[in-house]
Amino acid sequence: MEGSMLKNENNATVDILLITWNRKEYVEKTLNHLLSDNSTFNLYCWDNGSTDGTSELVASYKDARIKKVYQSKSNVMQAEPTRWFLKYCTSEVIGKIDDDTLAPHGWIDKILPLVSHYKNIGMIGCWTFLPEDYERNKESADKKVIHIDNHSILQNFWIGGTAFLMRKELALKYLDKGDGTAFPVKRGEMSIDGCISGWYFPLLVADHMDDPRSINCMVRDGDDGEPIALTAKVRGFKTQSEFLEWIKIDADNILTTSFELQKSQYLSEKPTVKEKIKKKISSMLGL
Repeated sequence: MEGSMLKNENNATVDILLITWNRKEYVEKTLNHLLSDNSTFNLYCWDNGSTDGTSELVASYKDARIKKVYQSKSNVMQAEPTRWFLKYCTSEVIGKIDDDTLAPHGWIDKILPLVSHYKNIGMIGCWTFLPEDYERNKESADKKVIHIDNHSILQNFWIGGTAFLMRKELALKYLDKGDGTAFPVKRGEMSIDGCISGWYFPLLVADHMDDPRSINCMVRDGDDGEPIALTAKVRGFKTQSEFLEWIKIDADNILTTSFELQKSQYLSEKPTVKEKIKKKISSMLGL
């Protein structure tokens, strides 16, 4: 598949957003890892009113790549921080990394040429499941890999909102005006309009520390304690083993469901489902 070239003569760097809330142990690992990467980027940090020392930790970093730090008085989730970020960031290419994600060094430099030079590219990110999840579904998953010149993408109708890059103009075009319980960009609408999203391939594997299989997870699957991940809490999981089983099933569904079937399912989905999830998250956070 050939891509359409996007003229970009400014050689702008990449602006990255990080939003955190009461995740001191995770965000310290995330920041230390990210700032040890020699890639060129600017970082914008938003603290959602942490009370566990996270805000003080974030403010203590003196790295010149950290352009702005904002400390909110309360947890306003993701829409307001994203609008703040889009207001102040100056690069043509933007990205986001969650406070529980360790992206492999060099991921920005690997994805940037694809995102910056092809106008039909949407969100391209790192793989936040495990390599074993791909290998388990390899026969079906390989069929979802597409090629654009010398780049390859494991195409999907959407990707998660962490460790990814996209063009700022697309984020502004598809910005969700709602409260934004997740990264507030209409990923489904982008795909319907022809933007290609997915994970860079061969996969750039990121450590999602909330995955019970991660060596950095604060609650390991062997302990089978109550999961601390917001995703797990929203879905009502009481143990790490339940959460882990869902993660594996989620990966299986992603890798075995064709793009066209995902598109069909999205178009037939009732809007009330998304609204119920948003309300449940808001209720859990006391908003």
